[in-house]
Amino acid sequence: MSRKLSPKIINWLEVNVPGKPWIESFELFKQEFPDFPWTLDNMKMACYRRNIHNGISGKFKKGNKAWNKGMKGLRFPGSEKGWFKKGQKSLNEKPLGSEYKCDGYTMVKVKETGTRYERWRLKHVLIWEEHNGPVPKDSVVTFLDGNRDNFDINNLACVRKGVNSVLNTKKLRSQNKEIFEARVAQIELDQKIKRITKNLGSD
Repeated sequence: MSRKLSPKIINWLEVNVPGKPWIESFELFKQEFPDFPWTLDNMKMACYRRNIHNGISGKFKKGNKAWNKGMKGLRFPGSEKGWFKKGQKSLNEKPLGSEYKCDGYTMVKVKETGTRYERWRLKHVLIWEEHNGPVPKDSVVTFLDGNRDNFDINNLACVRKGVNSVLNTKKLRSQNKEIFEARVAQIELDQKIKRITKNLGSD
């Protein structure tokens, strides 16, 4: 699917794709732009067209010029941040329950096998699901006070993607829990009024 990307999305891709596995970048993209109708392949193609690479897989293969010239001294984006340090275990080797930070979010290892997306999940989503069950497909879990390290169940809320999109677009997020909840309620009311008005107008 071909779409004209906004400068905000292009900038996000340039900042967040290098140094991360595709599936991890895609999961973060869905958190940031929940209403943007992209698949993982859509995101990859958009990045390739703009010469944005994650630097981890598919970029250098045996037989191409980069490989033939040798890999010595080659540094992928993100390697300078300590992705691979001497004596450090890879994420694949970490035991169940292990955690690591990714763009401010805490990821938890929940499975030993499967894709990276299946093995690692967002901690705040896991906590919310423990108390409430699976997150609905049209919703996301967010932090009421804006603090991504506050995992208190009372600080987590499940809001519809449409509401979350308005919160992001209009910059209505607040670290104050009461203000956040009031804004969510107002957005939901506004959207409900629009739906009712549209239906009345179609009669």
